[in-house]
Amino acid sequence: MHRIRPASLAMVVAVILLVAAPTPADTVREVQNQVAGLLAHPVLQEAQVGALAVSLYRGDEIYRANAERPLIPASNMKLVTVATAMELLGPASSCPTGVGASADETLMGLSARILKPSDNELADALLLALPEAAGRPELTPPALCAETWGERGLYLYGTQWHDGSGLSRQDMMSAEVIVGLLRAMDTSRHRDSFLQALPLAGVDGTLRTRMTDGPARGRVRAKTGTLTGVCALSGYATTMDGERLAFALVANGYSCEIVRVRRIFDQVCHALVTLEREELRAEQASGH
Repeated sequence: MHRIRPASLAMVVAVILLVAAPTPADTVREVQNQVAGLLAHPVLQEAQVGALAVSLYRGDEIYRANAERPLIPASNMKLVTVATAMELLGPASSCPTGVGASADETLMGLSARILKPSDNELADALLLALPEAAGRPELTPPALCAETWGERGLYLYGTQWHDGSGLSRQDMMSAEVIVGLLRAMDTSRHRDSFLQALPLAGVDGTLRTRMTDGPARGRVRAKTGTLTGVCALSGYATTMDGERLAFALVANGYSCEIVRVRRIFDQVCHALVTLEREELRAEQASGH
């Protein structure tokens, strides 16, 4: 029997690790496979699921599935309401009249009160007040939203509005449109205000009790959405390497308890924030 000397054993282990270490492309594929596996869970087999995740740094898609299909977004509709208000009025502006805000409250404060606890009445009131506040009383709120984002190169294909809160089951929006909105707000001068108004995973708002452990805690800012048979989660994730992603997850038509779908979506967020790309590290190190 031949014994392997310690030095030789170390060399063998090093070779094995080198061969097994994922390349940057493999790392992306691993995340894609994890997300695909999670969204293929049996509890979602009868559901319609739209999902999209993109890199805000590189612009490439990390994951896509049925992203173009309009689905009931539930409270993810509040993203459109608040983003449109910020773009038209600015977060430091006074709140429009008739919204139920105090005289000295800014739109920034109101936005946080809408998005973090998911306040339906405030969201509906804000949407209805926008045409007058923006000096476009001749437009309906949906027409104003479509015009605002169309002027910024985002066309809300397939989107249907019946309120500003997402309570209506006739509201429709695709994961592709949601991510398009998130990308547009990431380049907006109001980006920081918009980010701060979103719930932070494991910390506050409707995400206070979600993702309390694991890599996504404190790395995901996103809006939840809940109706019977509807679950949504859309926002931003920062990977452990510092790469920022925009993502949208929307499920319609499942019959299980919503907590099970939420758990799957949370696990998707955990998978996204573990994305590693060696080339990104190299570019950051070189200052590019």
